Amino acid sequence: MSLLDVDTIDYVGVNILFKRVYVGIFDDLDWDDEATHFSLLTKKIDRYTQYVRSGQLLAAYPGVRGYPVIIEYVAMRPMTRAAEVFWKTRETIIRSVGFDVRCRTVDVRHATASDESVADVTGATANTSGVLADTRLESVADVLDLAPPAVAETKHSNEIVRVDHHPVLVMRKKTSSGR
Repeated sequence: MSLLDVDTIDYVGVNILFKRVYVGIFDDLDWDDEATHFSLLTKKIDRYTQYVRSGQLLAAYPGVRGYPVIIEYVAMRPMTRAAEVFWKTRETIIRSVGFDVRCRTVDVRHATASDESVADVTGATANTSGVLADTRLESVADVLDLAPPAVAETKHSNEIVRVDHHPVLVMRKKTSSGR
């Protein structure tokens, strides 16, 4: 999943609670060459609108018929001022076509062992500031107490009913009196 793969849909997310479909673009590139970045982003957006308008989205996800489509742009690096202006124009174009738009930046910082941290035999790492952090999974699990809480056993009665020709699962909890 990269902005370089202009013919690939990076992800499709379906929110069944709010009845929305998110078609997402991951942008992992930096903004050093803005012209190329703008060109790739434009091609990717065009590909996404073609994907939805051609019916490919509904063919792949028939249960989302009637859901609004939101094109979500997820940037791995902060935008430059020119990029923000460019994205605002793209948002306007996407909305005029009939889709909603969402934009967010995700702070993803990769630390390599050679530049920023050195792992010792115990699993603790020391970063360049000299702070030690224990990265072993066992120690995190011990601290967080990841064991599921004990649940008292209760008997449930499940029943499927139809509401407006749609099956709905109704769960009923039995009380201690047996009702």
